[in-house]
Amino acid sequence: MDAEEDRQRGLELGRRWAEHASAHELATMVSGSFDDLSQILPSDTSDHFVGGFREGVLRVWRRA
Repeated sequence: MDAEEDRQRGLELGRRWAEHASAHELATMVSGSFDDLSQILPSDTSDHFVGGFREGVLRVWRRA
């Protein structure tokens, strides 16, 4: 999988996760750094996926 596909997959999964997360879970993910998210998500996820996931969560958080 190339980097852009991996980022897009992370973006979509981050958005879906955030839409169903509690306010506390959402705040925890938004306040965490990239490194924090890398430790929370499975170890085999790429940096591109983590970046996309974080971006997806932030988009939902900003709309809330």
